[in-house]
Amino acid sequence: MLRNEVMSWDTASRQGGRQFNADAVGASMDGDSVVFALADGIGDTMWAGEAARVASDVAARTSTAAGPVEAVLAAQRALDALNTGADTLLVVAMPTEDGYDIAWVGDVRAYVWDGIELKQVTSDQTMAEYFRLHDTVPTPRMEHVVTNSLRTTSEERVGRTSVTGVKSLLLSSDGVHKVVSPEVIQGVLAEEGTTALSRVSTLVDTAMVLGGTDNATAVLITSRT
Repeated sequence: MLRNEVMSWDTASRQGGRQFNADAVGASMDGDSVVFALADGIGDTMWAGEAARVASDVAARTSTAAGPVEAVLAAQRALDALNTGADTLLVVAMPTEDGYDIAWVGDVRAYVWDGIELKQVTSDQTMAEYFRLHDTVPTPRMEHVVTNSLRTTSEERVGRTSVTGVKSLLLSSDGVHKVVSPEVIQGVLAEEGTTALSRVSTLVDTAMVLGGTDNATAVLITSRT
C-alpha cells in the first residue's frame, strides 16, 4: 500500500497467457495530490510494454494544473518520441478538491465505488460501443476493437469526465473488466475484513480464474478523509 495524508492506493497485475505484461501503472506526487495513470499496451510485444510504461509515467508526472487531457497529450508526445510504432491505451485520474478529473483513450476504465454501488464513469472507445450508440447490436469481437488510442487520438477525441464525492476510484485494464462482471467486481470490493491490496489482488486473480488470457491490471484509490 502507498499513501499520503489524504488517500491510499494499491495496485495488482497479472500477465495472464501473454508473453509480455504490456500493462503499466504510474503514480506521482504533485504537491499534496497524486496523479494516477493506467496504460494497456496494444499487442503482446516488448514494445507495447515499453509504450505503456512510458505513457503511464509521463501522464502521472503531468501537473494537476495542466489537467488530465494534457496528461494524455503529453504521453502521446512521449510515445511519438520513442519512434517504435508501438501504441497503448491510457486512463488518467487527477484529484480535485472534491473528486477527480479523468481523461482516457480506448477501453481502459474508471469506476467509482461508494461502499455500496459500483459505477462506471468512463465509456469504452470501441466498435461495440459505437454500434450500441447507433442502436445496433455489436458482435462479441467488436468489444475488443478500439476506435481510439494514444498514438491516433486528437485532443477532441480524448474522453473526459469529472466525478465528485468519491470514496474509492478503481482503474482497470480490459483484462479485468471484460472478464469479471460488474456484479463480481462490486462483490470483491464489498468484501468485509479484507485490505485494499487484498481486494485489488483478488480482482486480477479472479480474471485469471475465469479464463482471462490477457494482461489484467487494477488500481484501487481510497480516500482517507
